[in-house]
Amino acid sequence: MSSLQSILFLIIFQCLNSVRQVTSQGSTVNQVFSDVHYSKCYDDDGKPQRCVPEFVNAAFNVEVEVTNTCGEYYDSEYCIQSGALGLKRACDRCDARDPGRRHPATYLTDFNNNENETWWQSETMYENIQWPNQVNLTLSLRKAFDITYVRLKFHSPRPESFAIYKRTSEDGLWVPYQYYSATCRDFYGQPDLSYVYGGEETRALCTSEFSDISPLTGGNVAFSTLEGRPSAYNFETSKELQEWVTATDIRVTLDRLNTFGDEVFGDEKVLRSYFYAITDFAVGGRCKCNGHASECILSTSETSAPRLVCRCEHFTGGTDCQECLPFYNDLPWSRATSSDAHECKPCSCNGFSNRCFFDQKLYQTTGHGGHCIDCGGNRDGPNCERCKANFYERSDNYCIPCNCDETGSRSLQCNSEGKCQCKPGVTGDKCDRCQANYYDFGAQGCKACSCSIAGSFNNEPDCDVTSGICRCKENVEGQQCDKCKPGFFNLDVMNDFGCTPCFCFGHSAVCHSAPGYGQVLLESIFARSAERWDGEEAYNRGKSPVQYNTETQNIALSAAAREPVYFIAPDRFLGDQRGSYNQELNFTLKIGEHSPKPSAEDIILEGAGLRVSRPIFGGHRNVLPSVDAQEFSYRLHEHVDFGWNPRLTARDFMSILANLTAIKIRGTYTPRGVGFLDNVKLKTARRGAAGAPAPWVESCTCPDGYIDQFCESCAPKFTHEPKNGGPFARCVPCTCNGHADICDPDSGQCICKTDTNTAGDNCERCARGYYGNALAGTDEDCKSCPCPNKGACIQLQDNTIVCLECPTGYAGPQCEFCGDGYFGDPSGTVSDPTECQSCECNDNIDPNAVGNCNRTTGECLKCIYNTAGIRCDQCLPGFYGDALALPKGDCKSCECNYLGTVPTPDNTFVCAQPSGQCPCKDNIMGRQCDTCEDGFYDLASGQGCKECMCDPIGSENASCNVRSGQCNCRQGVVGLRCTDCAPNHYGFSTEGCKPCACDPVGSLSLQCDPEGQCPCRENVEGRACDRCKENKFNRQAGCVDCPACYNLVQEAVNDQREKLNQMEKLLDEIANSPTVISDVDFERKLQEVEQRVDQLWADATKTVTGGDGRSLLEQINELKDKVRALDQTEKQIKATLQQCGIHADESSTNLTVARDAVARAQEALRNAQRFLDSDGKDALERAEERSQEYGQQSNLMSEYARQARQLAEEHEQEAMSVEQVAQKALNTSTNAYDSAYNAYNTQRNASDESRQLQTAAQQLEEEVKSTEERARQALQKAKDAYNNALTLYQNAHSQNLPQLDLENVRDQARAAKNEAERLKSQLEQLMEGKDQLLREAEDEANEAKTLVDNAQRHQQQADELLTDLDKAKASAEEARNQSENTFKEAQKIYDTLQDFHRNVEQSKDRAYDAKTQIPEITDTIREAQEKTWENQQALAGAKQAASKALQDADEAKLIADKASGEADAIRAECGETKDKASQLRDETDALGTRVADISGRLTNAEDKVNEEDKQILAALEKASEAKTAAREAHEKVQQALERVRDISLALENLDQINDEGLNSLERKIEEVEDEVRDSGIEDKLASLKMARNKQALWIKNYEDELEALRKEVDNVQEIRNTLPPDNRCWKRIRLEP
Repeated sequence: MSSLQSILFLIIFQCLNSVRQVTSQGSTVNQVFSDVHYSKCYDDDGKPQRCVPEFVNAAFNVEVEVTNTCGEYYDSEYCIQSGALGLKRACDRCDARDPGRRHPATYLTDFNNNENETWWQSETMYENIQWPNQVNLTLSLRKAFDITYVRLKFHSPRPESFAIYKRTSEDGLWVPYQYYSATCRDFYGQPDLSYVYGGEETRALCTSEFSDISPLTGGNVAFSTLEGRPSAYNFETSKELQEWVTATDIRVTLDRLNTFGDEVFGDEKVLRSYFYAITDFAVGGRCKCNGHASECILSTSETSAPRLVCRCEHFTGGTDCQECLPFYNDLPWSRATSSDAHECKPCSCNGFSNRCFFDQKLYQTTGHGGHCIDCGGNRDGPNCERCKANFYERSDNYCIPCNCDETGSRSLQCNSEGKCQCKPGVTGDKCDRCQANYYDFGAQGCKACSCSIAGSFNNEPDCDVTSGICRCKENVEGQQCDKCKPGFFNLDVMNDFGCTPCFCFGHSAVCHSAPGYGQVLLESIFARSAERWDGEEAYNRGKSPVQYNTETQNIALSAAAREPVYFIAPDRFLGDQRGSYNQELNFTLKIGEHSPKPSAEDIILEGAGLRVSRPIFGGHRNVLPSVDAQEFSYRLHEHVDFGWNPRLTARDFMSILANLTAIKIRGTYTPRGVGFLDNVKLKTARRGAAGAPAPWVESCTCPDGYIDQFCESCAPKFTHEPKNGGPFARCVPCTCNGHADICDPDSGQCICKTDTNTAGDNCERCARGYYGNALAGTDEDCKSCPCPNKGACIQLQDNTIVCLECPTGYAGPQCEFCGDGYFGDPSGTVSDPTECQSCECNDNIDPNAVGNCNRTTGECLKCIYNTAGIRCDQCLPGFYGDALALPKGDCKSCECNYLGTVPTPDNTFVCAQPSGQCPCKDNIMGRQCDTCEDGFYDLASGQGCKECMCDPIGSENASCNVRSGQCNCRQGVVGLRCTDCAPNHYGFSTEGCKPCACDPVGSLSLQCDPEGQCPCRENVEGRACDRCKENKFNRQAGCVDCPACYNLVQEAVNDQREKLNQMEKLLDEIANSPTVISDVDFERKLQEVEQRVDQLWADATKTVTGGDGRSLLEQINELKDKVRALDQTEKQIKATLQQCGIHADESSTNLTVARDAVARAQEALRNAQRFLDSDGKDALERAEERSQEYGQQSNLMSEYARQARQLAEEHEQEAMSVEQVAQKALNTSTNAYDSAYNAYNTQRNASDESRQLQTAAQQLEEEVKSTEERARQALQKAKDAYNNALTLYQNAHSQNLPQLDLENVRDQARAAKNEAERLKSQLEQLMEGKDQLLREAEDEANEAKTLVDNAQRHQQQADELLTDLDKAKASAEEARNQSENTFKEAQKIYDTLQDFHRNVEQSKDRAYDAKTQIPEITDTIREAQEKTWENQQALAGAKQAASKALQDADEAKLIADKASGEADAIRAECGETKDKASQLRDETDALGTRVADISGRLTNAEDKVNEEDKQILAALEKASEAKTAAREAHEKVQQALERVRDISLALENLDQINDEGLNSLERKIEEVEDEVRDSGIEDKLASLKMARNKQALWIKNYEDELEALRKEVDNVQEIRNTLPPDNRCWKRIRLEP
């Protein structure tokens, strides 16, 4: 290109640049700030509004710090750049000392006079001012400004590369504002862009627009802070842009000079012609006040240097009005907007404070954030609304100190009344003294005297404040007045004397309150008659008729003369009224005259030959009778305070009440007077009465010869003397003349012997349970009744025998069939006879209904609570839950959604048991099948959910609206499936559709074509129709012609175009009529060009194909296949985890069912225990049962312990397996990420598919998190198993050895010797069989462990995990079967288990207490070993004891014979218990899938049984059993005696559940946790996300480069197409001279 052409090009560029500067300065800046001017902060009505300072040039006359200035240290020469090559350059000198030749930094911001411009200038390239040396211009505004633009006017040519930076605080980091470079990507690493994408609002752009060397002087650079930023029109709501325009300092870095390229010759003049020179440095903006100030003023700063600050309004403060004033923090500070000034509001401190701070939490809670501080008036709280600690608010609103006593108060804070919270036993408003019945005031409060209220004097507990001794009632003693004195009982609060004296008919002075007595009130209210009340004249002179008044409902008496008349009580008030002792007699009385004359015998009691009386007045509430009805009350007690005369002892007074013969109430108190009686009441007690308990009734402890509650009867073989002498008579031995051993205690009637089966005074009739004619006189007269339990019967005239007392559950004349609610076949009608048993319907029946079960089979017929089954143990179809759970009613309706559930053939909906999971249709999930799977919709169709089929390009994800199917479209995309661009949008892609952004002025329509090209108006061009065509300007006016000065440029351009057209014609001529010439140089150069074109084409082809021979389409398809494979893997993982969750829920339900079953089993055992306890008088049987059972329970314990450990290991392995699945999922996601990254490196153009792959990787990451959570749940299950095993271990070691009565044991041993010998051989055989069973069980356990280990090694997917769990479950069931076989073999000694469980129940409290003693287990074992040694010493003489027992065997024979009959009865009862146990075992068989939990609980029970074994092992007679147990413990305790080896064996078996094993399990669980934690899943996910963000940025940059390369390829292709088709050389003309 010639020099002229270069000059023309520079002129054209400078003109175009000037137009662009004018346009840019008036576009976005003016649009954003057009509505913001200098304004007031309050309108004319005084309302706050946004206000801003005036728009200024913030740089004017502000000093600029520069890093290089010419002539600063020495004068230097510089030359003016003329722009014409070869012309002489005009040069001058720069000298800071010469005012005419200096160019300091102050010229940058001084007043810019176009007539006489001043400028700052740097040194020249000759002084090495060129890249990498840069010159920095730093403008410190010393105050934050909202920057609108930065303008630089260059005196020199504009730099090739320079940048603008800013920082928002004086000590902050420099942030790039704008880059300018002809080579943006090479120099600054930034693409050449004039706008930013959404989400990159604060990205610094780079442009080459102002980096041309022309114009050589006067070139402008105007940077608008908001131009090209999408959110500029929403500036008020964009915090990013608000921060973007904020700056306290501006820095311009001049990085590289613009040259003509002639500097490479090193000519000094040329080098001195290149330098930086700037005429004006302007920064347009406003002082930043956040809309709360209308001006900024100078203020002295901390360094005493004046600087700008905002004059804040709206109660704001700070340099930038960036905070509220100290007392205006009720609302959070915010920047003012055009719609809301966000004025700071004052805090509400109720006048008690003038300081506050903003409390965000308080604001979120109450809507007011002002939190007051330094409250006055002793106040506190966010609004000073309450008194501070240890103060309270008085009624006059003053806060007063609480003044709580520090010794007696729990806290120094009192309540709203000023009362303090006292320590125990302390009282008073200030907690300064002890309460009543407390003493010893101190730091711990007051100690309770614990005076019994009932025993304290006047029922007011009171004690000595020093000693705590209580003041007692008359008949009470003790420190706390809580004991009756000897000869007294029933400490009662209602008893004024505390306790009641023992009566006992004078035979005993020891008694206590009798149970079963209730209070009874004897009363006469005369509602209908006189109720048998009578009248009598004084001194028994005769009867006096009683008159009944029906109107007043009372009775009346009248005196015929001067003698008074008495009301006589009827018989129901008489008799044995000992229950009325110390109770009250009440009545209502009035007389017909005034001036009554009482006497000493107004109220009379007679009985037992004694008589007491008292006047009517005196005592509590009793006054003289009058004409008005009055109530009178008298306590029946001998104390002088109650006025009874004569004074009697308590025994004599109670003797009267024991046989009360008369109660007389005086009715008249004047001669010929009249008396009226009403509402007579006497409080007493009766046995079995339904009223409140009557504890004042005694139960005596009788001496020999006396029995019954009051010692009123004679004991067997004793009778009263004299005969029928009554309860006061003494008891003497019976005399029956040899016909009976005992006699009647009152009459002396003899008691017939039992072997005659007779009864009656003379044994003249058959006894109960027998029938016949007892008068015949033979031993066979009375026959036994054919009734269960020897019940009573009668013989009818037709000789039919009818039972009178059938047992519960039996019915029929002879109890031959079962009653309602029971089943069985007692008469053997259907099969072998069976006893009647209660129907077992698991409480799922109505107990008040009839016919709940079949009387023969026991099948339940009327199940309720939605249950069904033979035992009502299942939920009905259509219901789910646990039919056995408590409380009842757990069977709930499946509630399957009919739209999403697959019906049964009969069109019903049934769910799975016990989880309640309904069978779902296609693509539906949820327990009730009520939710579509992700990516599906339209549940209401009833045909399963339809696939959303969202367009993968236009949709955010694969999900859609579950009702309408509307997909979640990307930005700018519309349509049900997100398949189309929205109006005024284009470019359908994975980024959505871009807005056309057609310029409304230059476009005919706002809708662009698919390529984004808008329809332009005439003389308008550009994609968005946003610029005028060549030599046109002013788009607003329709792009009119440029001024005439541009015609020269246009002419030059036209000339160039004409030359290009001529060149094209010439090429066409050459192509159409070529002339061969010989030009070797041209041919050589043409070949070089062709080689370069071929190489470029090969590079382009390689770029397109990826370099491996595959096309882009093939690579994309390969990526799609990988994504599909990953999706399939993800679905498999999700399905597996869901199945695991279902199994976990089923296991939880099975656990609940198993617990309930065990609870029912324990209840059945307790029932059996109570049944056995009713006849528990055979210690001999207990010894026999212990000897039968010992030797096998410890083996069962060991087996169950091994099973518990095995289950714990299985849970641990399950956790490890799930963890492996999680790790595999993590590896899969990592591989997916690697594949995406590799695919990106292979083909950068495959960005859309890469993003889809990233989405799949992100989904897999979420699945990894879900899998990790499943792993944690499995780990928790393992921990639960560990805790269960630990509980077994605790229970096994927490039992205490009981104290044994050795003498009693020796007696039992003598009676059991023969039986023990017989059992010895049986036990040996049984142990041999059990050893084999134990070995088999252990083999099964090892086999189960091997199966689990193999499954763990070979498991690849979650389905295999479930298969292995099923195998482990089968192994557990097989182990359970072995245990059941063991129980069947021990059938003969099952009765012993019943007794064991009874003993377990008795020691359950001790076991619960021992559960908390885990740390003491080792000490307990050591103590047990010491006791074992002691037992060994004690058993050293066992051989001698056995010899002695052999000698005593003859003596025990008689005792054994006598006990034999009793043992037979007990064995019969045990048979019933065994049947119940069989029923329990059948129920256990039904718990197949729940065996693991049952085994654990049985282990717990067996541990307790093992504890009871220790009691048996202490017995000396267990010699043979000790010998058997010794063989099993031979290797463990070699030096132990043969007779104590069972004890050692029990201890060693307990040690099998050792700490090391449990600690090992715990360590393994912790290792699983550590592995999950150490796997770094979260860190990896975070790194994947960071890599994804980086990748997105890379893709964007490479897309830009790729687009540029494509354009270059297209350009090369066009050049190639214009070349001749062969290698011949054609005649060409020269393109340039």
